[in-house]
Amino acid sequence: MIIIRHKVFIIVFFIILTYLLGNNCGKVVFAENKESVSNEAVYNMPINNVNRIDRTIVIGDDKDYPPYSFIDEKGNPTGFDIELAKAAAENMGFKVKIKLGVWSEIKNELENGQIDVIAGMFYSKDREKKYSFTTKSTISSADVFTRNGKSVKDMSDLRGKTVVVEKDEISEEYLKKQNIGINFIEVKSSEDALKLISKNQYDYSIVPTVIGNYFIKRDNFSNLKSNGLVINPDDYCFAVKKGNDDLLFALNGGLQILKATGKYDEMYDKWLGVYEEKNFYETVIKNIWLISALAVSVFLLLLWNITLKKRVDVRTKELLEVNESLSKNKQELLASNEEIEASYNELVAIEEELRNQYEMLMESEENLKKSEERNRAIVTAIPDIIFVVDENGVFKDCETKDNSILIKSKDEFIGKTLWEVLPPKIYEIAYIKIKVALENNSVESFEYEIDTPLGNKYFDLRIVKCRENEVIAISRDITIERKNQKEIEFLSYNDQLTGLYNRRFFEEELKRLDNSESLPFTVVMADVNGLKLINDSFGHAAGDELLKKVSSVMVRGCGDNGIIARVGGDEFVILLPRTNDVETEKILKNISELASKEEVASIKLSISFGFATKNHSEEDIFEILKKSEDFMYKRKLFESPSIRGKTIATIINTLHEKNKREEQHAHRVSEYCKFLGKAMDLSDDEIQELKTVGLLHDIGKIAIREDILNKHGNLTAEEWEELKRHPEIGYRILSSANDMAEIAEYVLAHHERWDGNGYPKGLKGEQIPLKSRIIAIADAFDAMISERPYKNSLSKEEAVKELIDNIGIQFDPELVKIFVEKVV
Repeated sequence: MIIIRHKVFIIVFFIILTYLLGNNCGKVVFAENKESVSNEAVYNMPINNVNRIDRTIVIGDDKDYPPYSFIDEKGNPTGFDIELAKAAAENMGFKVKIKLGVWSEIKNELENGQIDVIAGMFYSKDREKKYSFTTKSTISSADVFTRNGKSVKDMSDLRGKTVVVEKDEISEEYLKKQNIGINFIEVKSSEDALKLISKNQYDYSIVPTVIGNYFIKRDNFSNLKSNGLVINPDDYCFAVKKGNDDLLFALNGGLQILKATGKYDEMYDKWLGVYEEKNFYETVIKNIWLISALAVSVFLLLLWNITLKKRVDVRTKELLEVNESLSKNKQELLASNEEIEASYNELVAIEEELRNQYEMLMESEENLKKSEERNRAIVTAIPDIIFVVDENGVFKDCETKDNSILIKSKDEFIGKTLWEVLPPKIYEIAYIKIKVALENNSVESFEYEIDTPLGNKYFDLRIVKCRENEVIAISRDITIERKNQKEIEFLSYNDQLTGLYNRRFFEEELKRLDNSESLPFTVVMADVNGLKLINDSFGHAAGDELLKKVSSVMVRGCGDNGIIARVGGDEFVILLPRTNDVETEKILKNISELASKEEVASIKLSISFGFATKNHSEEDIFEILKKSEDFMYKRKLFESPSIRGKTIATIINTLHEKNKREEQHAHRVSEYCKFLGKAMDLSDDEIQELKTVGLLHDIGKIAIREDILNKHGNLTAEEWEELKRHPEIGYRILSSANDMAEIAEYVLAHHERWDGNGYPKGLKGEQIPLKSRIIAIADAFDAMISERPYKNSLSKEEAVKELIDNIGIQFDPELVKIFVEKVV
């Protein structure tokens, strides 16, 4: 009983002592934070001078200087500066508006009178020339922040180093005055400075200690540390415009009220205390009263123990004297005491065991929580759906990162069986796989297709045992993979442009059909006439359109009788099993009739065919293929030239239909060429050839955009390069016809210059073919005297002068002389 009373006394004593110390600590904090102005002075300060009744003042500060001033996640201004300045102003009867912005702009606004107060500014003698400062609201210093592997013992370690600082921060001003050769990198905020150090872009940063610790904690810069230096400890104050002494006096008063009432300490601990690094000495000094009180309490406790022990001894003797008559029961009391002690020890042991079990339970719960968080992160990171299904095929649970990917909501299938939810073909396979996985402890999988509101989808299902009677089934959407696979399979055997079979399929199919069941087996080779000509004249888009139309014609002409494959650029093969020569002729005639009704860019489709038939098993199918190819090339020798001639005629007609000015220009150039040829005493054949070249010299313009040919004003550099392609295009068109090879050469060179600065080859002087030089003069002369969209025409006299001026530069001197004297 004495022991119990002793414990109760100690507990009550410490409660009372803690209460008393708490009150004393409050007084200590108050004493530490008092300024030179007394409470009486604060409460009796004159306030009429500042005319505060219904007056609103604007308090400004940096929008990005946490924890002193910043804009929180909800867009509200907050921080130690803001809360302290607002409270000080309101204590003095002011209404307050807060404005946060870029620090340099906020200082300018104070100087211009747009705001009344800056809530936080470091004091310096230089700044005192512009601003008036209140008593300090706190003292702040800077520190060197580095990565964990680096240390800085004093400022001399930074000599010659590169240091990242916030622009306009007072620490930079201080360090520059130390003149220790630091190379400063300025950034817009302390946070940016710390990020550069954390990312290993620089090694050192100097920022205010509190702000640095704030960002390390908020942004989790775990690889950064401060180095315990105290750099430029400065007073941190409210600042007003120089001369605004009434407002300054009022704010000083409000600040002293906050310190006197303890509100300042609450704000300080809330915003700054948690980020300050205190050394052991500061901690001891701050808690000296508590330590002293504890020492006194220990001394009193020891004294009380000694006194209590003496009293116990005296009382024991009294009890022994009084209870001599009860000596017979002594053994029973001792036994009872031993039993109580044993019970007490047993209770202590039980309590310890319960405590251990409780700690284990808490540890298990924490591990379970971490495991659940980890599993949730895994589920969120993967695109799969995870089902838990028991041995009876009942859905027990489902996890997915997004419930929208479920075909049915969880309420529609959790607690139901496979056959209540899935189609028969799927649930039968799934049920068998579940049984196998449970029995063999194996991973089972299969793919299935299911109809959804978005159409048919394909899934891959993997099943693995997780408990004695449950499996985890992981379903992954493989619809895109299956579609891609089918597209790849299609492209591996089909031509991408026409959709017909490709060479690979043709070669495999030729071998497959090479048997007696396919006899008679006819192989048809087909070649599209004029493809290159159309590509050169109208572009590859027109060529692609030609190939598509040819493919369509062949498919319609063959019907279900043959297998058609595109085996080259303009080459096709038709395989006709169980088809003889007569039937093949009918099919090809049908294809040709259909082709004659189609055209691309005003040019009729033309296809050259050749075929051969295998009638006996002993014949080599590759010999049949070669015969059909030879037959096709023989027919092409006869058909292709006439087709090319017709195509060239169509091209020139198309050009003239699109642009009547070009047609008239071609005829005039042809006439000038004829006259110049006669003046040079050329033969009739050469004169006729000159007339033809004159008509065809601009045929390449068929491939030039009409907006370029008809443009009003000067061409751009890109448009001019496009127009300069027409001699080459004309050459490719004309060279496809065997009887126009020389004409093609003349057309190619008709824009070459005598001095070698022409195009496309840069030929010079007599390297240029004679007829090309003649065309160049006729073409230029007609162009000068004709109206064009981009220029007015010249008179013949002006045009002749231009020709003469360009003798030996652009034109052949002798030819110009003949042209001027005998033609013009």
